[in-house]
Amino acid sequence: MLKPVKLLICCLALLVYLSLHHASAQTVLTVREAEFRSRWTGPQEDRADKPQYFEPDGGLTEKEAGESAPGQTLATLSENMDRLADNFRRRLHFGPLELSLGVNSGWEYSSQSSTGETSNSADRSSFFSSPTLAIRYEREIGPWSVAARFASGYTYYFNQDYTAAGQGGQRNPLSMTTGIDIGYNSTRLTLSLSASASTGSGYDIITGSNNWQTSASTSLSARYIITDSISTGAAASIFYSKISDAQVATGQTAQPNSNTLNVGVSTFVDYLLTPKTNLRFILSAGEDLQTLQNGADEGRRFADSMLMVTYQIAPKFSVDAGGGVGYVADQDIANPESVGFRPVYNLGISYTPTEKTYFKTSYSFQGTDIRPNFSLVAGWNARQKTRLSLSVYQNQGFSNLSTDQYNVTRGVLATISQTLIKGISLSLSGGYEQSQYVALSSTENTTATEGPPDYFLTSATLSWRLREWASWQSTMMLTSGQGNSPSNDLQTRFNTSLNLTF
Repeated sequence: MLKPVKLLICCLALLVYLSLHHASAQTVLTVREAEFRSRWTGPQEDRADKPQYFEPDGGLTEKEAGESAPGQTLATLSENMDRLADNFRRRLHFGPLELSLGVNSGWEYSSQSSTGETSNSADRSSFFSSPTLAIRYEREIGPWSVAARFASGYTYYFNQDYTAAGQGGQRNPLSMTTGIDIGYNSTRLTLSLSASASTGSGYDIITGSNNWQTSASTSLSARYIITDSISTGAAASIFYSKISDAQVATGQTAQPNSNTLNVGVSTFVDYLLTPKTNLRFILSAGEDLQTLQNGADEGRRFADSMLMVTYQIAPKFSVDAGGGVGYVADQDIANPESVGFRPVYNLGISYTPTEKTYFKTSYSFQGTDIRPNFSLVAGWNARQKTRLSLSVYQNQGFSNLSTDQYNVTRGVLATISQTLIKGISLSLSGGYEQSQYVALSSTENTTATEGPPDYFLTSATLSWRLREWASWQSTMMLTSGQGNSPSNDLQTRFNTSLNLTF
């Protein structure tokens, strides 16, 4: 039987190993995602650990807001409505299966146009209604655990000429997100299968236009403990993304549809040097592929070997570091530059001293990277009614605008949430992102296609929790102008809505 400390560090090393995997390494919410999904309604269930950034109340909850005042002997109207809501909710629970229905209704104004063209004042606002559906399933059977999630929302704008909501086939889009996690954990064998998918439309700050995006990812890992000191395992992951139907202003060049596929496999051997120190040797290989609408195909292949050290400084404080050698080869890219043998490395820190505080950061160069990747997430629940969240990131991948180039993005997101009085909270969020296009060829695309060089967005949300099943929310968002010109006007969006969830 493994000692608890040894089992803890082995599990920690497995998490480190999974975080190294190139195809699914970037898990930090980005400014691009926050802007693109800002009009999606309902829960977003493709993320198992939901970020608190840009959520209406920043993760704060006030369940006591629906409680009745003491000393009352007769039920008030609100209490009777609470009972009806509770009875309706119970009818949506079927053992481990839980259904949730909701509807958000309100009014929205936006100076943004889905194509960047000037819109009439009458086309800048609309009343809307958004029905939502969420399904969750959680169950444990012996060593097996299953958690499945699905959510969908549809926003109908009563003003069909509301330009910010998309045009033609993209107006009033349906958004869907889903995720599933299956695990098996015995004394020596650990298996983990995770999958997620999302689809919907929104404003993409990289292409500078409204488009439709669909993505899906899955990862499978296995780990077997041979002795108290030696273990081995393997993993595989696939990520697919499709960007299509971009809407651009009349006279501008249409953005090409883009399909991206990332595949990776890894295997490792662990040696528990001490109860607090784990050595790991990793072999990994993978391929990144992209197909653009114009028929251009390109790819990058990699093979890495690394030696990693994970050191458990304290039960909730760990450091991992490692390095090795890798090899990258390009496909269908003339005169490639970022290829051949090169060093690879990774450094990570994880610190969660309390349930109210967390800090995780990583800095790595591996796989098909042409620049180091970096991510930092930190949070602090300073008090019961105060929450702060921060993330900083740099990631990269094939450009969605042109062949033979990578898009390197770096940004920061932050949210401060505060409960003002009982049931009323204020959440302030801000984000800034830069984009840099780097040519993969020494003779082609040396001057990369320019997209928006930088982008920022800020938002303020006032949330009033009327009852546990009803809330009123008003949000003001200010963002950068569309396109590349710094003279573009800032964009303003405001919406206010009554949200009912059962």
